[in-house]
Amino acid sequence: MYSYTIIEDYMNKDNENLTLHLRPRITETLSLKIPVDTLESLAKIADSRDISLEALLKFYIGQGLRQDLTKHFCDAEGK
Repeated sequence: MYSYTIIEDYMNKDNENLTLHLRPRITETLSLKIPVDTLESLAKIADSRDISLEALLKFYIGQGLRQDLTKHFCDAEGK
């Protein structure tokens, strides 16, 4: 674990040339039926986070996928 000093030093550095590198990934369009009340709730959450509904759905899917993959790999290593 990092010590407070290292984190503090890192956070206090002037904004050095930080670059975000995104790797393009192949995508596919998917049609999905979602109950209207669920969609309305999702839209409210997305609005409160100031993100698009699509971004919120991708976030939720990615979050759930990471949890399931972590559990799957932990279970596989235990065997």
